Amino acid sequence: MWMTKLMLMTAALAEALPLTAHSPLVGVWTEIDGPGAARIVPCAQTTGQLCAIGLARRANGQPGRVETGIVLSGLTLIESNRWRGTYHDGGRQLPATLRLMSPRVVEMKVCILLFCQSARYGR
Repeated sequence: MWMTKLMLMTAALAEALPLTAHSPLVGVWTEIDGPGAARIVPCAQTTGQLCAIGLARRANGQPGRVETGIVLSGLTLIESNRWRGTYHDGGRQLPATLRLMSPRVVEMKVCILLFCQSARYGR
């Protein structure tokens, strides 16, 4: 009887935790060849999706970074180690894909019509 209760409680807890919280993308990423940085987290408004919050260096050389707003939204897993979502560039929203190259490197690709640009980010 207690084993059945334990199994039911474990199943209920597993359903309560979104899979996105365990995604290998969750965390802080810094652009390898540029100044960009972002924190990837489960989206607050949409269960089962990830969002990225831009991070900028603090003014006057102070340590740390400050959040600048959503730069990626609606990231959903489309296949192993690949996600699709929307990149926010000022007033524009562009399709984006992310590919986990290794546990410490992710590549983001953003396209406008036939023109695409990629950037790599590391932990």
